[in-house]
Amino acid sequence: MSNVAIGKELGFSSETARTLIREYIDQLTVPLAEQMRKAESDKLDRREALLWGVLDGKYETVSHGKVVLKDSGEPVADLDPLFKADAALNRIAERRAGLWGLNTPVKTEHMVTTASVVDENIASLLREMEARNAEEVNRLSA
Repeated sequence: MSNVAIGKELGFSSETARTLIREYIDQLTVPLAEQMRKAESDKLDRREALLWGVLDGKYETVSHGKVVLKDSGEPVADLDPLFKADAALNRIAERRAGLWGLNTPVKTEHMVTTASVVDENIASLLREMEARNAEEVNRLSA
């Protein structure tokens, strides 16, 4: 059924019908979107907590099923899990920012005014001429 037909049926314009339909759909979808956003945010929170645990861990380099040792006998630290956890945390932060609209562009207005030395000299000469004209008018009026 078209907006025109709905408007005729209910006794108002097609524009009013379109507006009312849009408002009704928003009433249905906005709370659902908020619920979905909250559920996704909770998932991100759980993943983030796990990744912070990975960052707190100590990892040893393993090659051919054996721990790689330094000359001193200490195991060689494996930093790869830390780098991967850090990258995953960054992706979670980006996802969360997108989910909550933090990456939405902000409209700004910039105004740049430039004045050259020539402009300043011309303005100075104009002020000087106006002062001289005022003196001349005063002298002639007296």
